[in-house]
Amino acid sequence: MENYLTFTVKDNSYAINVSSVLEVLNLSTPTSIPCALPYIEGLIYSRDQGITVLNLRKRFNLEAHEADKRTKIIVVEMHIVSDDNTDSIVLYGLVADSVQDVIQIYEEEKIEDAQCSIPKEFIKSILRYDDKPLFILDFEKLFEEYQEWM
Repeated sequence: MENYLTFTVKDNSYAINVSSVLEVLNLSTPTSIPCALPYIEGLIYSRDQGITVLNLRKRFNLEAHEADKRTKIIVVEMHIVSDDNTDSIVLYGLVADSVQDVIQIYEEEKIEDAQCSIPKEFIKSILRYDDKPLFILDFEKLFEEYQEWM
């Protein structure tokens, strides 16, 4: 059994393991990054740390959505090992249409396939929750291109 934070983007429900989530913030306007990839909104600061903000709708090539009071930034941490075996922690923010809840899911709830509007490369697994598919994101894959760009 593992705990996941659930959230929505467009018409689908997604989740990431809560062990990677630091906090959920109200949407704020990030400081733009010159020449950034199209899905990078910019930088925000929380707890005296810079956080690169990624818009999930843009990353998944979905139509734009007008932000509202339900739109949130999910701050996640990623452990990165550099070429010289130095381990560092990098913070990223994921813009989601809404954040739902923290839930417990059992491994036996996995399903093989379900319709999803995002590329399958970003999906780690698919689980059944409340008789609906719940897509577990491989958020390291989300940032792979950005880390190469950096």
